[in-house]
Amino acid sequence: MAAEFGQISAPTLSALAETGPIRLTPWRMLLVEGAASLPDLPDLILNPDDPRLRLRVCTGAPGCPQALAETRAFARRLAPGMPPGRVLHVSGCAKGCASPTPADLVLVATPRGFCAIRDGLASGAALGHDLDPDRMPPLPELF
Repeated sequence: MAAEFGQISAPTLSALAETGPIRLTPWRMLLVEGAASLPDLPDLILNPDDPRLRLRVCTGAPGCPQALAETRAFARRLAPGMPPGRVLHVSGCAKGCASPTPADLVLVATPRGFCAIRDGLASGAALGHDLDPDRMPPLPELF
């Protein structure tokens, strides 16, 4: 199992700990020793094919003072449209803290929406500006 966007809430972690001893793996996954099955809890990814495992998402607004937009709910909305085998980085600013390595597509918050960067970093040259998060084209068109 994995924690969505690398974070887990205290209530979810507490509920998970009731299932068995927890270990953090080198791959940022959680292992619950001796558990035959796991409860469906918020923040957890139980399916190895879940597209959220291919998302790199920063804390975003309001959790980060540098972020120009909320990123997590936006990324959750985009996840079902993720093309297989592709990596998407959603960043609240051009610093790109969530992913120091290039992604197939990076969506970076700007004062007027999001800009898109292909095969690069959040600090890279944008293909287009002012993508409205509520009217985003389908992800396959952006990749």
